[in-house]
Amino acid sequence: MSWIPSELITGVLRVPFDLGLTHYDEPPPDRLHPGDLRRLRRAGRFRFVNRVEARARVEDGSVVGVDLGEGCGGTIGLTNLLGGALRFPAVAMPDLRTVEVADDGASAVVRQTAGGRAPLPAPRLVNGRPRLVAPLVWTTLELVLRADGSSSASVVGASAFPRHWLYDDDGVLVEKVATTDSGAWLHTLEVTETPWHGRDASAVVTPVETELERRLSRQVMTGRRRVRTLAAGEVLFRQGEAGDDVALLLDGVVEVERDGRFLVEIGPGAVLGERALLEGARTATVRAVTPLTVALVAGDALAREDLAVLLEGHRREDEPEG
Repeated sequence: MSWIPSELITGVLRVPFDLGLTHYDEPPPDRLHPGDLRRLRRAGRFRFVNRVEARARVEDGSVVGVDLGEGCGGTIGLTNLLGGALRFPAVAMPDLRTVEVADDGASAVVRQTAGGRAPLPAPRLVNGRPRLVAPLVWTTLELVLRADGSSSASVVGASAFPRHWLYDDDGVLVEKVATTDSGAWLHTLEVTETPWHGRDASAVVTPVETELERRLSRQVMTGRRRVRTLAAGEVLFRQGEAGDDVALLLDGVVEVERDGRFLVEIGPGAVLGERALLEGARTATVRAVTPLTVALVAGDALAREDLAVLLEGHRREDEPEG
C-alpha cells in the first residue's frame, strides 16, 4: 500500500496541500481486514495498492504451475479535492507480471509491478525541461512459492515517492520501504526510467517498528516537535554525550554502533534516544546510512514508563547475534 504522509511533502509541493486543494494521507492501519481496501479507497487514504495473490500447484513434491487469485493486481486510488467534494480516480498503468517456475520444481516466483499517476497536472522541470503530466509511482512485489508449502514476499522495486508499506497474507504490516526522495521523483525521473520502459529502482526495506513505537510516533507527530534532516554519514546521536530529546525516524535508515562496533540498522517508525534520559548519556552512536529525516521531541513529553519499556526492548534488539 502506497500513501503520502505530511512529513514527506516539502517546498512548493506543499502549496496545493496547504491550500486544501488536495490532502495528505493518514497512516494506513497496522492490519487490513476484508473490506478495508474499498473503504480506504473511498476515503482517499492511499494512492495505490499492489496485491499479489497466487497458489502453487504441486505434484510429486515439485511445483508444476501457479494459479493467480482473483485479487491479484493493482488498485489505483482516488484523488480527493476540496475535502472530498470532488473525487478523481488516478490514472492506472497496466500491471506487469511474470511467473517463473524453477527448473528443479522447488519453487515458483511471481513478480508484479503496479502503479500509475495522479490525474491532475503537475507543472515542474524535469532535468531542465518543463513537464505537466504527474510522474509515475509504482511498487514491484516478488512472491516466492515453494514446493514444501512455505512462501515469502518482498518489495524488490519502488518509485522514490510516496511511502510504501508491505502487508503479509494475514493483512499484518510487516515491512516498509525506508527511503523516499520527492525531489528526485519530481525533477529527475523520466518516464523512460520506469518499469513500463524496462527499468526499475531498487527498494531499501526495513522491518516495522513495535506497537509501542507506533503509539509513541502518533504522540510525537501530534505534539510540539522539530524536524531535522541529515545527510548520509552524519551523526544523529553520539555515544557519551548528554541529551534530553527523543527522535522519531520519519524517513531513511540509521546504523547504531557502540564502542566502534556495529549493532543494528533501523528504519522509519523507530523511536530512539530514550537511554540518555534514563541512563544519563547516549550509550551508542546513531549515524545516518541514507539521507535522513527525523522528528525530535523533548523527552519529558513522553511518559517515562513508556520510555522504560522502549529501553528494555532496545537492550534485547541491539546486541549482535552470536
